[in-house]
Amino acid sequence: MSNIGRAIEDLQDTLIVVAEIEKRQSAMLRENSERIVRFEAESLEFRRRTDQNLAEITDKLDGFIGYVGWMNPPRSQ
Repeated sequence: MSNIGRAIEDLQDTLIVVAEIEKRQSAMLRENSERIVRFEAESLEFRRRTDQNLAEITDKLDGFIGYVGWMNPPRSQ
């Protein structure tokens, strides 16, 4: 086989390898994108629940402060 024929085969082999690498990279990028979308959705739900919990705690604390505010403080002697 001539040098040109061998060079063509080498280029073809290289193109096959590059195509496979691109295929794997595309699959990996797609999987990572899907993970990011799931993570963002889970994060949004966590923030929503955290905000709800904080609002409930704030309401309870405000009620407790109001209750304690109406009590007569003990007199010191």
